Amino acid sequence: QVNKSCNVSKTYSAQMLCVRLVCVFQACVREEAEIRYRQLTQEYQALQRAYALLAETSGGNYDAEKEIKTREQLLTEISRYETRVADLESALKQQGLDVKWVEEKQALYQRNQELVEKIKQMEGEDLRLRNDIQDVKDQNELLEFRILELEERERRSPAINFQQLYFPEGLSPLQIYCEAEGVTVSNSTPEYTPEYNLSNEEQVVVIHARTVLTLAEKWLESIEVTKSALQQKMLDIESEKDMFSKQKGYLDEELDYRKQSMDQAHKRILELEAMLFEALQQEEESRMEGLKMEEGRLSETLTEEEREGLRRAMDQWKRTLMFELRERDAQILRERMELLQLTQQRNKELEECIEAQKRQIKELEEKVILLVLLLLLLLLRRLLLLLNA
Repeated sequence: QVNKSCNVSKTYSAQMLCVRLVCVFQACVREEAEIRYRQLTQEYQALQRAYALLAETSGGNYDAEKEIKTREQLLTEISRYETRVADLESALKQQGLDVKWVEEKQALYQRNQELVEKIKQMEGEDLRLRNDIQDVKDQNELLEFRILELEERERRSPAINFQQLYFPEGLSPLQIYCEAEGVTVSNSTPEYTPEYNLSNEEQVVVIHARTVLTLAEKWLESIEVTKSALQQKMLDIESEKDMFSKQKGYLDEELDYRKQSMDQAHKRILELEAMLFEALQQEEESRMEGLKMEEGRLSETLTEEEREGLRRAMDQWKRTLMFELRERDAQILRERMELLQLTQQRNKELEECIEAQKRQIKELEEKVILLVLLLLLLLLRRLLLLLNA
């Protein structure tokens, strides 16, 4: 009877040991499944970011076939990872684990996708503004070319051309200029009434003066046309200046809005990471307490070799867990640094665009000043012509 009772107690203790070992093994398997689920989630997010960066960088050299193949490959990988994620979620639900942090992470991922879409919209708006700036530059070049034409025309104008010219015999400079302008000058003296009492030379002087007045009227008409055209150009330049000012204000507001959005997203990420770290720490503490209690219970029935094996397994599991936690922290830090670099680069591009618009506005102001000076020069020339007449 004593032998039978000893055999029964040994069998019962062996069964209890097997049950406890199975529980410990299930806990390790559950932890490993959770860790792999996190790794798969991180890999899925990394693939999404890599795809977005690939779509942005491949905008200059676009290859349709390569893009289709890459897209199909990425979609296949995404579907495969989504299937694995669904399987892991079902496994976690069967094991009775809480997946609220997974839902929060998915909500954060959707928020990141919305931010990516907004960034793409802002890049399209930035491209449109760059095209508008290029159009304005082209218009400025045309305006400069027109100003050079006007300056060349003024330089060649007879009113300021004081070069010594050769005139044929029998023709005066006034007659040559009138023929060039399409005005006829009569060399014969008209018949005047006796009440004028003018000599022939005085009559010729009167005819020449009348011709000079006709030429002056034509020149004044051309000056008026040029003046109206320059005034219209000035109005166009003022409107373009106002448009650039509005665009600058819009870009400043958009930059502030994007900075606020990035700050809010960063704060939300920090809050979620703090919540996740706290939950993991609490879970780790509870698990460690449970394992200590189990170890205390098992220490009564296990041998020294079995205790040593369990201790080594626990140490190995702790080292693995700490390594994975360090890897996760390093990955999060790298992602934050990449996001910060992208944000700084985008802010730098927006600041350069604003500086370019400021330089453009300054150039337009200089053009306006030049046009005003040109108008003053034309008015001064008109006064000189009137005084000479």
